[in-house]
Amino acid sequence: MATIKQRKSSFSVIYWYLNDTGERKQKWDTLETRKEAKQRKAFIEYYQEKYGYVLVPLEEQFAHQIEDSKKDLEVVDKDITLRDFLKIFVNLYGTSKWSPSTYSSKVSSIENYINPIIGDWKLNDITTKSLSKYYNDLLSVPEVPRSNRKATGRCVQPANIKKIHDIIRCALNQAIRWEYVDTNKRNPASLATLPKVPKVRRKVWSIQTFREAIKATEDDLLSICMHLAFSCSMRIGEITGLTWEDVIIDEESIATNNAKVIINKELSRINAEAMQKLKEKDIIKIFPTQKPHCTTRLVLKTPKTESSIRTVWLPKTVAELLVQYKKDQQELKEFLGSAYNDYNLVIALENGNPVESRIVRDRFQKLCEENDYETVVFHSLRHLSTGYKLKMTNGDVKSVQGDTGHAEAEMVTDVYSEIIDEDRRFNAQKMDREFYSTLNDNTDTHQQNTGLTDSDMALLELLKSLSPEMKEQLLKQTLQK
Repeated sequence: MATIKQRKSSFSVIYWYLNDTGERKQKWDTLETRKEAKQRKAFIEYYQEKYGYVLVPLEEQFAHQIEDSKKDLEVVDKDITLRDFLKIFVNLYGTSKWSPSTYSSKVSSIENYINPIIGDWKLNDITTKSLSKYYNDLLSVPEVPRSNRKATGRCVQPANIKKIHDIIRCALNQAIRWEYVDTNKRNPASLATLPKVPKVRRKVWSIQTFREAIKATEDDLLSICMHLAFSCSMRIGEITGLTWEDVIIDEESIATNNAKVIINKELSRINAEAMQKLKEKDIIKIFPTQKPHCTTRLVLKTPKTESSIRTVWLPKTVAELLVQYKKDQQELKEFLGSAYNDYNLVIALENGNPVESRIVRDRFQKLCEENDYETVVFHSLRHLSTGYKLKMTNGDVKSVQGDTGHAEAEMVTDVYSEIIDEDRRFNAQKMDREFYSTLNDNTDTHQQNTGLTDSDMALLELLKSLSPEMKEQLLKQTLQK
């Protein structure tokens, strides 16, 4: 909120903003009358609500930006090239619809794979056939390495071609809406043929391997990350972006089985230029940069979809682990004093700074190598969690989707289909054991000899099908009685 302060015959509107390094700064705008100050205050609050805690331009400058955007739409060039149209598309559509990370990714795809190859194509000359050929030709184009990364030697993969296609299809839809292309014309990208994206199943540990790994790790930070990924089905960015005010682990909550985490932000490294272009949209906090002239910033941001914002209840054991973890962290804070950078993060380095996802991934890979476990990525723990919960709930997709935060139920059912396949294999074994192996037996005679009724036999079959754990629990309960 901005405030107004009178200074002799003038009035100052005071507000806070974040500078390029994420530091909180105060700005004083001086006006001649109280009426002008009130108008300025209202505009500052509107602008910061829309674009985040940024330096607010004067109303005239903002109006000028809007006018420039409108002119781009009003002057329609029927012979415009794809390159020139994509510039308008990014400035108008991208800045309003995309998150900073999405903006950076899509602009890179445009600069690396679209403009250099088909940027000079006239927008109105693009056809479904020419796009299909372009997508196929991309399979022979070497991948452009990310900044500060070595070249992989691979060519563009089908999954990346699908992303490039999504940009072009969306851009051409807007071209039709904005009348750069005949409004009666079908989007040529909608029927284009893309290379088939091979479906690769992610390698996932068994529950037994996870149980062994969680006991084997001596790294407290990695251990708590693994527990949160498995018990709460959290993504790595959600784990590293978790703050203590969103972790409910007081004694009463644990005692009443109401301990929970509220997932409403994530830690991410994003391009500073993209963040500036989007007026810090979706950014909650910018962490100070550790290196001069750094082109990226580590930030806390809102999740990419509304469904990712969710509450997940904690198993009592995990809640108690978090209680102890918080006590240890508090002792470290008190020991280091002002040397500890307190951002209230659950997952933090020894000095309080945020933990990038690559650090957790590297520690996880080291755990796999040192203990000779099958090498899987950290994200596979979330996949394991999804499968385990689906099996535990007998396929309750909706409740599991509530924990995972998937935007579409299909993403959960894809995991469920793998479980169903596994169960179907066991069903064949069970059918062989319970039907075909006794096909020549005289079941009726067996029942008469044992004196068992049909109900008794059904109960016996049910007991046979129970897991060893369930049988052990049933036996304990029977003995207690």
